[in-house]
Amino acid sequence: MTLSEVLRSDPIRAAAWSTSEQQLVISEILGLSLTEQVLQSDQTLSEAVIERLHQVAKRTQAGEPVAYILGVVDFDGLRLSVSPNVLIPRPDTEILVETASQLIEYNDLSTIHDLCTGSGAVGIALKTRHLNCHVTLSDLSTDAVQCAKANAQALGLPVDCLTADLFDGLGCYDLVTANPPYIAWDDPEIDSSVRLYEPAIALFSNAQGLELIRRIVSDGMNHLNPNGYLCLEHGHRQAHDVRAMAEESGWRSIQTHQDLAGRDRVTRMQKR
Repeated sequence: MTLSEVLRSDPIRAAAWSTSEQQLVISEILGLSLTEQVLQSDQTLSEAVIERLHQVAKRTQAGEPVAYILGVVDFDGLRLSVSPNVLIPRPDTEILVETASQLIEYNDLSTIHDLCTGSGAVGIALKTRHLNCHVTLSDLSTDAVQCAKANAQALGLPVDCLTADLFDGLGCYDLVTANPPYIAWDDPEIDSSVRLYEPAIALFSNAQGLELIRRIVSDGMNHLNPNGYLCLEHGHRQAHDVRAMAEESGWRSIQTHQDLAGRDRVTRMQKR
């Protein structure tokens, strides 16, 4: 069977891969770039490769995330390693990277700290874009810190990785980014595969998902240099509450940015 025939087969169709998931699977299993996937769609595949594709499809159909099956994910143009110990970086979080990157460019920010770093995706993406910046990554989970460190090392990027509970023991920076747990435990919209497979410590927070965000907004100003910025990812219904917290805590220049679907996703604020 050719690649195009396999992709049209019932086992693959049943997996219902998104375009990006399909591209990732083919890239990892066949070693083909996006261009090669188009140009070589008529190449004949070995039985071993076909079986591997069908195995991934079967596990996907059962609900297991493709990123965990393969152990990798694409984020902001980078191929990062992931495991069930860390949250899978998603395209919407690239809005956090873009927002922070623009602040770095226009405000000459040189020291960056990424809280709740998980796989290190946000901090590593920022380091890739701004090689002259000093970037630190931290997470409460030692497994996550090891994953982030491995990703940075694999890309040859010098970053510092720390185990810390939010700002505990940290100094001051020009910019702090965070994609903290912000889902309420009883949120009915959470996908079953997310609830079953991704780490709860990286997903859920009390007080309607706002407990950790409140702590970050409340304490963040104490860990920023003068005129420094805080950039937070949050749920698409939480922007009003996040802005209210920021105003109450005395932040200025508070702005919310939308994700790829036009939903409120990232709020930035500046230290007075």
